[in-house]
Amino acid sequence: MNHKKLAQSIMELVGGNDNINTAIHCSTRLRLTLKNPDVAKTAEIKNLDGVIGAVNSGGQYQVIIGNDVGYVYNELAKMMDTQQSSEVQEKKKADYSPKGLFNTFASVIAGIFQPIIPAIAASGMLKALLLLATVTGLMSKESQTYTVLSVMSDAAFYFLPVLLAYSSANKFKTNPFVAVLFAGIMLHPNMIGLLGGEDPVSFIGLPVASVQYASSVVPIILTVWFMSYIERFADKVSPGPVKIFLKPLIVILIVAPIALIVLGPLGMYLGTGMSNLIYWIQDKIGWLTVVIMAILMPLIVMFGMHKVFYPIIFAALASPGYETLVLVAMLASNMAQGAGALAVSFKTKDVKLKQVALSAGISGVFGITEPALYGVHLRLKKTLFACMIGAGIGDCSQGL
Repeated sequence: MNHKKLAQSIMELVGGNDNINTAIHCSTRLRLTLKNPDVAKTAEIKNLDGVIGAVNSGGQYQVIIGNDVGYVYNELAKMMDTQQSSEVQEKKKADYSPKGLFNTFASVIAGIFQPIIPAIAASGMLKALLLLATVTGLMSKESQTYTVLSVMSDAAFYFLPVLLAYSSANKFKTNPFVAVLFAGIMLHPNMIGLLGGEDPVSFIGLPVASVQYASSVVPIILTVWFMSYIERFADKVSPGPVKIFLKPLIVILIVAPIALIVLGPLGMYLGTGMSNLIYWIQDKIGWLTVVIMAILMPLIVMFGMHKVFYPIIFAALASPGYETLVLVAMLASNMAQGAGALAVSFKTKDVKLKQVALSAGISGVFGITEPALYGVHLRLKKTLFACMIGAGIGDCSQGL
């Protein structure tokens, strides 16, 4: 695959550099925010060598490329007038329709959570390896080696507010280092000790809720979102000669107290509420909830909407420490699609399809299903339905 040629073709077919507001990428998709999505020639993009599929969803024009997406993105970024990290968007009239609001929400969630996935995935895999090592007797939980590795695997989850502060700041166009400062305030040992004590805490006479922010999700996102507005105000009222220290000082003095008194507790309640909603649904429908989710997961992924589940997943992992719906459904769907692609690779006589299916099958088993979905199952149709049925049957075992 010629990555530079592919990037150039994609840029031309989406309307050129002038039609691209932002460009980011996830594990398999090039995610573009276009000024006018109608200009994009989707049919021609899908026919490009190296492109698995294309869809306009969640406020983003998504080009599914597969494992080489990072290389294509780098070439595209070189061709763009703006820097890779730039996300300066053209001001346009807000769409307050249900579809518009959902697209905005999906775009924000994807933009915040996608950058931190590698750190979370690596930590989760390290936790799994540690568990395997202790179960097989290769390592003792009492050893210092285990303790060090355990800390390494826990760090991304414990300091999740720090990771989210940085990615949220980039999404909300505000200072990422000041945003990280607020995560540091929430996680400071003295703050943890103060909020975890028996005595009630107050600040300038106002009560501060006893909340532990380690591994939390929603509080820091709300805080950084609020900070993005206060920073603009501080920028306007700060004189030029003292702006370098007065602007962030104003931001800290306004945002930090409101975060601790209002936004932090509100965020924790929202996060807990999302987790409770999942458990309520499972209580009402039972194990059938997971089955339905597993069956529909390929369709959800097809339109890039699986990102909206990130807040629910992370909130559940923070409290009570596990998630029994979305992740379970995703696992069954991933295994089914990966196995289905491997089966196609074994059975087909089409050399090109065999190669695509083999690579896609391996990626699917390890959790990246877009190559299998777009490169194999949507092309063959029958295998897609077989994988959906297989995922549903796989999750039926949870209720038996």
